[in-house]
Amino acid sequence: MTIARVALGLVGVAAALALAVVVVGTFLPRLPVLGFLGSFVSGQYPLHAALGAVTTTAVGLGLLALGAPRLGGVVTTVGALAVVGTLVVLATQAASARAAGVRIDWALALTAVDQRGAPPDLTVEYRPGLDLAVHLPPGPGPHPVLVWVHGGSWVRGTAADRARANRWYADQGVAVVAVRYRLPGDPPWPGATLGEAQRGDVAAALAWVRGPGAAHGLDPEAVVLGGQSAGATLALTTTAALAGVPRASLPGGATTPPPRATVAFYPVVDMTQIAPGLQDAVFGGPASARPALTRAASPGDLVDPRLPPTLLVLGRADNFIRADLVRGYDAELRAAGVPGRLVQVPYADHVFDHPYGSPGAQITRPAVLDFVRERISDPSGR
Repeated sequence: MTIARVALGLVGVAAALALAVVVVGTFLPRLPVLGFLGSFVSGQYPLHAALGAVTTTAVGLGLLALGAPRLGGVVTTVGALAVVGTLVVLATQAASARAAGVRIDWALALTAVDQRGAPPDLTVEYRPGLDLAVHLPPGPGPHPVLVWVHGGSWVRGTAADRARANRWYADQGVAVVAVRYRLPGDPPWPGATLGEAQRGDVAAALAWVRGPGAAHGLDPEAVVLGGQSAGATLALTTTAALAGVPRASLPGGATTPPPRATVAFYPVVDMTQIAPGLQDAVFGGPASARPALTRAASPGDLVDPRLPPTLLVLGRADNFIRADLVRGYDAELRAAGVPGRLVQVPYADHVFDHPYGSPGAQITRPAVLDFVRERISDPSGR
């Protein structure tokens, strides 16, 4: 009995501490460290957290039955509070889904915890050493295209970051071309910083879609550019340069028309806010010493009526890129007359959509699909 009580007590204490961090961080997302941990779990794995809360409550009750009233009472209380807290998160996310006309598949939320299992239909080189992963819809083209730029803080990441989501879009009739752009360690673009070269790569990927891509069933007249995190920032700033927005720039100049629209998942809108080490990587030095480069890389400095329609997607509790700045950027876009909207996922932090089945991923995929379909069906792009 003593061994069982000790073992169950250790499990209960560990589980109660973990749940306390999740619940406190979820409802107080601005707390240092705790806020990130809580909103990260609630954004990506809320159902797992709820099941963990139920299990912890059961462990607490087991301790009470084994004659450990104090410890059992504490574990049971923490577990029960966590059950309530996680149910609030799940109910709020389910309500957000219903408001968007989406029904969350909770079995998928429980089991689809990454993006594996969706290889591209073809991989093609669009620049020496750089390739595109292409997911094609069934049947003959020409297919509308979503060109997707992965995240990774400008220094890492792969074109497979959202592979299963890309397959889903393709199954709905929208081809996805995922871009591998140059990172530290890849051959540099002579005379360009890494950030400039990356925008040049994104523009080159768009040019490939509109040129050789037609032979693979891609519609050169129905192209939307999107991305997540750093990739979203690259998508927004590349679009601004192609649209002729002052202060925006591309190495070598614009080589292709701007996309019909832009989709940006939790972008960095002010590059002065990123870590000093990332500033060194992107600009070759501090942002304060490179004002022109910083403006060209910051979507918040490139708001202009010439921009195409723009959909922004954000976790309400995003601690990594400051959700308040993205909301302000959205307001500036609309004030400038740029069509589009902001979709927010409650209790979610950065990269909430990395698990294919997360509630946020299930809510936002249909929103993106509807936006893409709407914009490609509008010849004016407005």
